[in-house]
Amino acid sequence: MKRFVYLLSFFTLLSFALPVGFISCEPEAKKAQNRETNFTYVDFETVIRTVDKLYIDKHINVNRAYTDAASFAFLSLPHPLYIYPESYFKEREKYDDKEDLWPGTTFKISPSDKFVVFDPDYAQVEKIQKEKRKKNENRKLSDAELKKLIEKEKLKKSVISARWEEINFSRKDFDRVVTYIQDNLEKYKTPVLKGLVELDGELPDDEEEDKKEFRMEQVFVAAANGYLNSLDPHSNVFLEEVWEESMSKISDGSFEGIGAILSGGGSREVIVENPLEGSPALKAGIRSGDNIVAVDGKLIKNLSLDKVVKKIKGPKATKVVLTISRKGNTGKIDIEVIRDKITIKNVTYHLVKENPQVAYIKLTGFVKPGNGEPPIDTQIADALAEMERTAKENGKPLKAVILDLRGNSGGYLDLAVDIADMFIEKGIIVSTRTPGRSDEEKPAKIKDITKLPLAILMNSKSASASEIVASAIQHHGRGILLGERTFGKATVQTLKKLDNNPNYLLKITNARYYSPSGKTIQVVGVSPDIEVSEEADGTFPFRYREEDMWNHLPLIPHEGVVKSRFNINAIKDYAKKNGKADTYLKEHSNDAIKPDYMLIRSLDYIEGMINSKS
Repeated sequence: MKRFVYLLSFFTLLSFALPVGFISCEPEAKKAQNRETNFTYVDFETVIRTVDKLYIDKHINVNRAYTDAASFAFLSLPHPLYIYPESYFKEREKYDDKEDLWPGTTFKISPSDKFVVFDPDYAQVEKIQKEKRKKNENRKLSDAELKKLIEKEKLKKSVISARWEEINFSRKDFDRVVTYIQDNLEKYKTPVLKGLVELDGELPDDEEEDKKEFRMEQVFVAAANGYLNSLDPHSNVFLEEVWEESMSKISDGSFEGIGAILSGGGSREVIVENPLEGSPALKAGIRSGDNIVAVDGKLIKNLSLDKVVKKIKGPKATKVVLTISRKGNTGKIDIEVIRDKITIKNVTYHLVKENPQVAYIKLTGFVKPGNGEPPIDTQIADALAEMERTAKENGKPLKAVILDLRGNSGGYLDLAVDIADMFIEKGIIVSTRTPGRSDEEKPAKIKDITKLPLAILMNSKSASASEIVASAIQHHGRGILLGERTFGKATVQTLKKLDNNPNYLLKITNARYYSPSGKTIQVVGVSPDIEVSEEADGTFPFRYREEDMWNHLPLIPHEGVVKSRFNINAIKDYAKKNGKADTYLKEHSNDAIKPDYMLIRSLDYIEGMINSKS
């Protein structure tokens, strides 16, 4: 009997849970194993059969699936090609800006084809991209511009999709695309995109090491992912070692680096979002807001963030010199940082410094710990017990608990149920619905670990398993939800080894989950009881969510409205009269480590929850 693992994460093959640039916490990339792997046309067909057997929707658009498979196959080439309906390509200037209309040539695989293959002139494309980056250097899109860009892209994709429907692209057409690639693979093996990524021409020292020759394996994997991408954004196929590495990034571990969170890269400045508490970066004098200009004397302008991170990371006790610019300083500053071992934990906790009667627990992912670590629910229970003892010994017993799920993109379904169960005495936590099977309800079973008032912190990156916990807590009135609307992913994926090819894993959507109210939060997400900004200025910028993803599973309307069990108006009134957040944030605006704006603001509402009548 095959063992399935049920997942609620919104990981994709190319984007996993940790934000890029978490220097101290990003594990060293695993060297590709020397074992030979392969993925053939037969494996592609296996993916299709598995979709027919397991996918949640039994009425998929097969023609669209083969279209996306062909498109992904062409794009996987070191010299990428593009495939378009001929009718769309002739009028593409209606949907693309002039600077995005790349020069190049088109051809047909067969004269009678109603689609064309576009081969860009990459020498000219590189010049166009350089100019575009130069013009937009360090410019950040406004919310309105970003939304407009997303809507424009959706319109373009919908038009292309409609034109493909008219063509009725078939399995035979896909097979002809694969045959063309096989027959002409040598012609497209020379990479052409290097200059679009590294505009200064500098390559990391190990860039060319262990470089695998491009083979049809990559083409067939890309085609399979194209087929799956036509279904939804969360189904994909990948090497097992890729999954293992992604899981290690959100599990406990120790790594060597400087201990700083960075943002930016590419055409934007690389900014230190925060040095970590007690980190080498902080000890050396790195501050929040510093702009990194160079690493070890070499300019990093236009380097992607992961390349910058790679340059800064290094073995313990070695040094790296960061050249920074800082607001208020007229010149550049060179800061020498001695790298050290940094430990990351999936569960972290402490008494809140600004209010030591509040216990804080941060959960970064719903993953199963390794290396002899206890289960996550045990870690949370032990953390709370320790903080209760410490608070009591200090003469200030706990008044409330914060469970921070910000940036937690999900993980395993059973762990979400277990953790919600720790705070909910009775009732349904979540139910899952799989076509052809009866609904499966997950009720609360165990005794609560605390009766203390509970607050959940969440943001737009809280997804899947995080949303299960948050919606159950909200439905049962067990705690107050503070922060931003969550991501909005309410689908369950099965993870299984690909039949007859155990080197590859297939992650496929096979169910939806529903909150205790019977509502699915797919697309809409979980709304907080009180909106709390995590920005310095208190605003709520545009955030990318499930609704902005192409081919996401649609919303299922639900008439029920989740009504808070708390007296929200009374809590807000208390926070307004007695709140200390604004004063605190003004006093600490220039700290080396910037304040956690959402946490500090939330403390006022937590005090209001404690002191107001429900």
